[in-house]
Amino acid sequence: MLEASSGKRFIIGAKQVKNAIMAGKASKVYIASDCDDFVSEPVIKLAKDNNLEILYISTRKELGEMCKINIKASCAVETIQ
Repeated sequence: MLEASSGKRFIIGAKQVKNAIMAGKASKVYIASDCDDFVSEPVIKLAKDNNLEILYISTRKELGEMCKINIKASCAVETIQ
């Protein structure tokens, strides 16, 4: 599991992730491998269209923990500092 280093900020959730990518606020995209395709595919397409690095995390639980939230997360972006 990747650990979020101190000072990194995340935007979590498919709708918010897509908005952050379109607004140019994302530096990396994280997708949980166990996320449903109908959630992940539009995010992946948008990330590729914007030349963003996509990192896959094993589970939604691990992604939530990485983002320091107590719920599962399907996708997240690391914001530009």
